[in-house]
Order: sequence, then structure tokens, then C-alpha cells
Amino acid sequence: MLLNLEVRTQLRDLFEKELENEVKVKLFSQAIGCETCPTAEKLLKEVGSLSSDKLKLEFYSPLIDRAVAEAYKIERVPTLVIEGDKDYGIRYIGLPAGLEFSTLINGIIQVSKRRPKLSDRTVEILQTIDLPMEIMVFVTTSCGYCPAAAITAMNFAMASDYVSAIIVDAGENMDLAELYQVVGVPKIVINRGLAEFVGAQPENAFLGYLVSAYEKLKRAN
Repeated sequence: MLLNLEVRTQLRDLFEKELENEVKVKLFSQAIGCETCPTAEKLLKEVGSLSSDKLKLEFYSPLIDRAVAEAYKIERVPTLVIEGDKDYGIRYIGLPAGLEFSTLINGIIQVSKRRPKLSDRTVEILQTIDLPMEIMVFVTTSCGYCPAAAITAMNFAMASDYVSAIIVDAGENMDLAELYQVVGVPKIVINRGLAEFVGAQPENAFLGYLVSAYEKLKRAN
């Protein structure tokens, strides 16, 4: 058992109080060549057992379920997809352990509410975006500021059909961390380097970086 009795009790109460609509969590994993996949599967099953009916789990192997993996643009394992009535573009690449466990739980709860936890002004601005914007948030399981940055990105993705949030465990995906020169976390990379910054910025500042990247993209188009 990965979750102790106290955590299980807290989560059961939290889900009972907070989950409003059905949430699907899809895990893409494979038995060979992925050290953290079995733990991710076990963790997800334990979390799923704590919600009576609102949390649905689906397990896929990109090698076997190729069509599904392609539809969700899965390139790495383990990858978790958190979706509601639709796919919001929320992905977690890696095992959401340590402090990142709260990112997974908060993501599930927020998606169940079907509304982002953002100011009306931020939502209004995000809804004017009409080009694909990818927010990649590099995190580690021991970083206290990382969940806040990851959750902001998830909320942005919920507010706009054009924005996606890809949370990446830097330790498990060292090639990506190297590619984007991740020295400190959280590091946020927008559209593969169009804009980037380090640290859990307030909502307004985070939005500013996204809008500036969007404007650059708009000019280029």
C-alpha cells in the first residue's frame, strides 16, 4: 500500500466533499523499460478506490493501444491524462509522488468542477487566444513551489480550448530537462521556448508570459 491510512481517510473525505462531476484519469504506461510505471498504476488504483463513483480510471499501453496513444499525443510513459466531459489538454508526465501528489489530486478536483480557479479577467483574456499554446511545467517531487505552478497551468488549460498544460517530472525526463536547460524548478516553457520563466509566479504574471508568447506567435503567423 502506497498511501497510509491517514492519507486515505483524508482523501476519501476530500473527494466526498469536493468532487462534483465525473473525472476520467487515463494512465499510459508499459511494463518494459519504465521503472515508475508499475508504481504509477498502483498509486492511481489506490486513489481511484477512494472515490465511490466520480473517479473513473483507464489504463493503456502505447505499444498495444496505439490509436488511443496517438489520439492523446502520448510520447512518454508514464503519462496521466485528466479529463472531464472533454480533453482539456492536461498531461502529467512522470510519477506524481512526493509533493507532486497534491498536483494530481488538485487537478482531479478542479476538472471535476468543470471550471478553472481563476479570476474572471484571466478567463476572459484566455478565451481570446485562438492559436495552440502549450505550457510545459518542469517539476520535481521535492519542490514546494512546483504544485502551484502546475495547477495554474492546468487552470489555464481548462479556461481555453487552445491552451494545454504538460507537467513534466524533470528527474524522470532528464533529456527534456537538458533540452530546455532546466536548472531550477518550477521552470515554465511556453510553446517549446517561445517564452520561459522560473518560479511559481502569481496568476497575473503567469498570464503575462503566456499572452506575450501568444502575441509573438500571432505576429509570426
